[in-house]
Amino acid sequence: MTSPDTDLPPEGVRIAFVGKGGSGKSTVIGHLLAHWAEDGIPAAALDADEPGDEENGSLVEWADLADLGAPVYPAPARSGIRERAKQVTPAGGVLAVDTGAWIRKAGGTHFAVLSAVDLVVLTLAPTRMELDRAASVLAALEHLTEVGAHCPRLVICLTMVNPSAAAADETEATLREAGYQVLGTRVPRSDARDGYGQAFGRPPRLVPDSPMDKLAAELVAVAAEVSR
Repeated sequence: MTSPDTDLPPEGVRIAFVGKGGSGKSTVIGHLLAHWAEDGIPAAALDADEPGDEENGSLVEWADLADLGAPVYPAPARSGIRERAKQVTPAGGVLAVDTGAWIRKAGGTHFAVLSAVDLVVLTLAPTRMELDRAASVLAALEHLTEVGAHCPRLVICLTMVNPSAAAADETEATLREAGYQVLGTRVPRSDARDGYGQAFGRPPRLVPDSPMDKLAAELVAVAAEVSR
């Protein structure tokens, strides 16, 4: 496995995954939990997602169907998310918080999640349309900074990537030029029977040096840096 060379704080770190519907948030988290467990990193997840009609199911449902290597807790009502996140963050480990399709509105679950985490990962498919749709997420984080509210550090993970296409390189260049941090690991699109997109309901495959293995290590390294 790709072992992360990091030390997480005793109180642990919390990472939220946000993005538009179908960008792979739950799929990524399910695999990360399994890889973190394999690497001996204490991990858990808080599921604040309500899947839409075109989504497979929630992270809680996946954990009920298969062993993800770590516990998955349903999120409470919006007002209780911050406290619950603190309660279930494993000591010296990582809590991943799943969210539904991004909706920017006052009183929404997303802002409660953002107030509870140290790091936010925007999952983004590398297309012009998805880049435009992500503008509301980026603007919301910038607004939190402008008004002096807690704003977690942002990193962007490119998902649903076609390795043979140039779109991912172009999207990454655009984001970097705008000053955003883009993770080096990309999650490929795969509709094969054993691909990431077909993993729901089954134990995640733990493949050494795979994109999910590398992403697990990269995110722990970023989280450790944020917590210093």
